[in-house]
Amino acid sequence: MKQKVKTEAIEHLERDILFGFESKDDLFESISELFYNEDDFDNDWFKTEIEKRFSSHLKSSENWKKPTDFERLVKVFDQLNKEKIVSLHKAGHTRQDSEEDCREIIEELEAIGIKAKGYCYYHSQDLERAIEDNGMLFIGYDSNEQNDGIAFEIANRIIELLKENGFKTEWNGSLDTRIEIKSIVWKKAYDNTDYNYSRVFSIIEKYHTPTKKVEKKKPFWKFW
Repeated sequence: MKQKVKTEAIEHLERDILFGFESKDDLFESISELFYNEDDFDNDWFKTEIEKRFSSHLKSSENWKKPTDFERLVKVFDQLNKEKIVSLHKAGHTRQDSEEDCREIIEELEAIGIKAKGYCYYHSQDLERAIEDNGMLFIGYDSNEQNDGIAFEIANRIIELLKENGFKTEWNGSLDTRIEIKSIVWKKAYDNTDYNYSRVFSIIEKYHTPTKKVEKKKPFWKFW
C-alpha cells in the first residue's frame, strides 16, 4: 500500500472523526470507497487506524466543557424545526446537496399534511472550513417557495436564535449571501444520533399534527 494513499486516507479519517457524525463502520465504508481503484488498499490497517483514532477522540470528548458549540447549535436547529423551518446538520457536501435534502424532507412533510415554512443547513464543506479557517461556519437558508419576504423572516429568526444561544454572527442583509457564525469551536464526537431526517420529523410531528397518514421512507441519501 502506497504511503501517499495512507496519508490521504488518514487525512480524510481525521477530518471526518472531528466532524463527529459517522460511526466506525460508516467511516470505513465512506472513506475506503474513495480508494476503490487501489488494489492493495489495506483494509485491516485502516480498520486499526479507525479504532485507534475514533477511540482517542471519544475519550477526549469526556473532558469537553458543556454545552459545546455543537450542542448549542443543535438547540438552535431544534427550535427552528419546531417552527417548521427544516434545519439540517452536515447536509451533503455542497449547497446543491443540502437544498435537495431539505426539499426532499419538505415534500415528505407536505405528503402528511404539514407545510414547512422554509429550511436552513450547513454542509460538509462548510464544516471543513469551520474547522480549518478560524471557526467560520456558514448557514444557508431559504423559504419553502422562494418567497423573499419569508426568506428574510427566516434569516432574521436564525440570527436571533443564534445570538440567544451565545453565537456571534455576521450577515449583510442580502438573500444572496449566507449567515456566518463567527469563531465557532467545533467539538463533536459520534453519539449514534441522526441529527437530520429522524430528528426533523420527530420534532415537527410533535408540535404539528399530521393531517394525512402516509408511510415515510428514508430518502436515498440517508444510505450513503
